[in-house]
Amino acid sequence: MSLLQPDRLLGRSAEESILLNAYFASLSVSKNSPASSILIHGDSGIGKTKLAETLRPHVLEDDGYFIQGKFDQLSYASAKQPYSIIASAFADYCSAVEHRDKDTRQELANKLRREIQREERTLLFEAIPALRRIIGGRCYPVDENYHPHHSCDACQDETKISHNLESNSRAHRLNYLIRKFVSVMSDVGDPIILLLDDMQWANKEELDLLHHIMLGGKNPFIFIFTCRPMDASHPFFQAAEDFYCKTDITLRRLRLDSVRDLVSETLGIEADDCATLAGFISNVTDGNPFFVQQQIISFREKGLLRFEEKWVWDDIDIMEEAGILDTDVMSVLSEKIKRLPPLTQQVLKICSYIGSKTDIHILGMLIRETHCAEEFDNDENETLAKNVISVAAHEGLVTLSQDEISFTHDSFAEAAYSLLEPEERGPFHLKLGKLLIQHVSKDLFQEHLFTIAVQLARGNPKSLQNEDRISTVRIFLNAGVKSYSASAFPVALSWFSFGISLLQEQDWLHHRRLCADIYLKAADASSITGDYDDMNSWLAIIFDRCKDSVVDLLTAYYIRVRKLAAKDEDPKALDVGLEALRLVNIRFPSKNMILHIMVRFAQTRCSMKIKGVDKLIELPPIIDEQMIIALKLLNLLIHYALNWNQELFPLLIFKAVNLNMTHGMSPQMPSAVALYGAIINRFGFPIDEAYRPGELALALQQTISSPNFAHVTVLNHASSFLFIKKLSDCLKTLRSGWDSGLKEGDVLQAMICAELHGWVSIFSGQPLRKISRSLAESSSSMKEHNAMSSLRANGFHQQAVGSLLGDSSTSHGNDGCFDICDEKDLILDGQFKLNELVVSVFLVNNELAW
Repeated sequence: MSLLQPDRLLGRSAEESILLNAYFASLSVSKNSPASSILIHGDSGIGKTKLAETLRPHVLEDDGYFIQGKFDQLSYASAKQPYSIIASAFADYCSAVEHRDKDTRQELANKLRREIQREERTLLFEAIPALRRIIGGRCYPVDENYHPHHSCDACQDETKISHNLESNSRAHRLNYLIRKFVSVMSDVGDPIILLLDDMQWANKEELDLLHHIMLGGKNPFIFIFTCRPMDASHPFFQAAEDFYCKTDITLRRLRLDSVRDLVSETLGIEADDCATLAGFISNVTDGNPFFVQQQIISFREKGLLRFEEKWVWDDIDIMEEAGILDTDVMSVLSEKIKRLPPLTQQVLKICSYIGSKTDIHILGMLIRETHCAEEFDNDENETLAKNVISVAAHEGLVTLSQDEISFTHDSFAEAAYSLLEPEERGPFHLKLGKLLIQHVSKDLFQEHLFTIAVQLARGNPKSLQNEDRISTVRIFLNAGVKSYSASAFPVALSWFSFGISLLQEQDWLHHRRLCADIYLKAADASSITGDYDDMNSWLAIIFDRCKDSVVDLLTAYYIRVRKLAAKDEDPKALDVGLEALRLVNIRFPSKNMILHIMVRFAQTRCSMKIKGVDKLIELPPIIDEQMIIALKLLNLLIHYALNWNQELFPLLIFKAVNLNMTHGMSPQMPSAVALYGAIINRFGFPIDEAYRPGELALALQQTISSPNFAHVTVLNHASSFLFIKKLSDCLKTLRSGWDSGLKEGDVLQAMICAELHGWVSIFSGQPLRKISRSLAESSSSMKEHNAMSSLRANGFHQQAVGSLLGDSSTSHGNDGCFDICDEKDLILDGQFKLNELVVSVFLVNNELAW
């Protein structure tokens, strides 16, 4: 007869009450309140997850969602697929939505499509692939057809991975989109509990993403985190300081009476009949409920527990066992696994080396290649895996789903992993990685890329021979590019570093393109993560080895310039950038600057008139790779010149505009054209002439979806739009600039757009209640981004509108609108101050701007 599983959580009534009270309290709070959080602390096996799951029936009864993800030690110890744990939790949510009625599914899909534009979805799908099933649309992964054995080295060397260096913008976009997604989830109105287990294994980039998820979550969204005891300096505890409405629960060992109840219900006998046995088990397990149950199972398997109409045992035999009894849970579990059939043991070992979850197809393939399973020769990989693992499933060590096998408790995974001696583990990982490279098909390689890469990284890849070594470098490079694309920069840096560690001197001769790519990617990632010593070392190698490649040198200069600016060394960054531009014959004078400015201005003005707006909008995208990077670099230098070389500033702008007109449209063109329009205004030309480049800049922006929309919007409105256009016509563009700035991480420009939006709403005569809602939204955004100057100015607008709404006169006149008699008078009064505003924006002087 089998042992029984208690159908209730024993010895945790107080903790259950705290948890349930926290859940019901969150439901009673205002819908737009920030999401609540619950932290459950305790040792492994103490029952943290089981306690959290007691909320599941309550949430489902309220038509809510209970979703969960689990971090594990194996993936923490080495780089892994970015955000895979959080992505798996949201995959649960997507699956649950798919089982809801059609109206619910359609409501969520429509909201997501409204909030997340089609061109934004690819980045979101990279982080949370399951969202494609809800929103619809295609994801475009990096290098979809890559497989190290499906193309020759020569072909690979000719295929250069593009230098996508818009990293900070990409990270901000991902965080912004994640927040929008979670906000839509919250707006649906059903309770959502997100349980994340074992936070001690979460790394920094996952915690950063979690921060944005929590910012997007609103009541009734509830976060539950479980973690083992860990040092107070762990980044999770630092993040937890900002959690809203936080409830802390600490689980300790079960008391003796609770252990007795657990033993009683497991054996199906009266508590008094097992008092001695329970006391003994309580002592050797220290009241850990998981270990209590495993110790009972161990007694049964050793014949110390026998079923004779009911469970019986001999106290003397049990006591004698004490002399040889293992009180270490890992030893008990390891012995349990060793009593299984040899093939089952080996399969559990494979599963533990892959992680807490293993793809069934991959497992079947590995079983076939590592063992002689002749009796299963005719089986498909999935059937083979399920047949072999069925014994372990029967013993409760793993669970089987349609696509994967999961350990029922992380202690089982750790025990299976420990079956090999430490010195044997690296070679076993490497063996699995090599088998996966050889046998995973081309169409599945990208799906399992990180599984393969982790096995290679945890092995000893330096022992690989040349062909296998180079293939491994390519896999690490590909994993790094994919991580970088998902804005997981520390993970990407780990992969690039793994790859660099395998390269040898002769590789620069035979695989130069591969070497240059991985060194540049590593330098770029390290400049973002702040690992400047590594960055400098890798760039020095590029400057030494790639002297004949202008593209590689320009890319290296770009990374160095960006790093110098990040360390507030703008003058040096400007000098280094100008040096780099000379590589492509872009030079600037150092004397007679005023004369050069006037000549270049006249040339640029003439060229733009000859080209005309229609021809400029129809310019083809720039394809010259040297010029693409040169324009990126030039765009950086324009901003640095504002503070450190104002005479050079207009020359840089004129050069950027002319290069785009000559070589084709780049993402930097809208910003350059908008700056050109602002300069026209400052040079004293009629404001109508400054307005035309502004309109062109917006048209270009819509054509190429440049990430500088907020900056372009501020420049256009501060220099001409507010003086030419009808004020009410400016609202839509300002709102778009506000949203775009937040999405791209350009907070300064976003907040300027938000404040201008409030100012224009008032003076264009919008309905007061509409203005009030908009001002409240902008104030919330300003608080979140600590834009205190903007918040103070916005507060003045809110007070004025609030006073009008609180007075009975708001009901007469123009439907609660300001009565604007002469809009142009207001515009002229503000023109001087707005001209000062554009100068302060150029100089990045926030205090002067406000």
